[in-house]
Amino acid sequence: MEKGFYERIFKCFNELPAMVLSEDSIKMLNSKTRVIQLNKGEYLQLEGDVSRFLGIVDTGLIRIFYRKAGEEMTEYLASEDEIFYDCESFFRQTPSKRYIQMLEPSVLYLCTKTDLDELCKQSKEIRIFYRNLTEQLLRKKKQKTLDCIFEPAKVRYDNLINRNSEYVLRVPSIFVASYLGVTPETLSRIRSKVK
Repeated sequence: MEKGFYERIFKCFNELPAMVLSEDSIKMLNSKTRVIQLNKGEYLQLEGDVSRFLGIVDTGLIRIFYRKAGEEMTEYLASEDEIFYDCESFFRQTPSKRYIQMLEPSVLYLCTKTDLDELCKQSKEIRIFYRNLTEQLLRKKKQKTLDCIFEPAKVRYDNLINRNSEYVLRVPSIFVASYLGVTPETLSRIRSKVK
């Protein structure tokens, strides 16, 4: 069977034993998945759009960012086998303040909130799966927030490298600095100490 949305989510989270689904539930979930291809620089979402998708990067690299005082602030990066979404807009279905941009040509697996909500009504198993997935995603988001508050820049940089060492090669330095909440000059100093 070709890998679908469920199999890719399971690959993203190796700590989710409670997320095993029956074959029927997997087929239901995968049937609601769209696969799209976007070019470098293209946007899946613009400020003001209502976030409709929970996505997984099959190939490529994306960033989620917002604008503050005229500057772009990178909030999240995702590459192969990583999940992404605009949390607040997705759950509230309100206009977003964030952009989702491709940093490389990307193939994305997407499932809409409408489809996920409908599947949750149809299947208790999918409802539990979705709740567990949501808890994992919120935990990761909370951990990044805590890291930004309590961890020094060097530790945040190390955490990013541990998550995906290719980011330093694939993501422009200005976006890495913004993601870490530091200036490009501070990032340069951190990198010089690592070498």
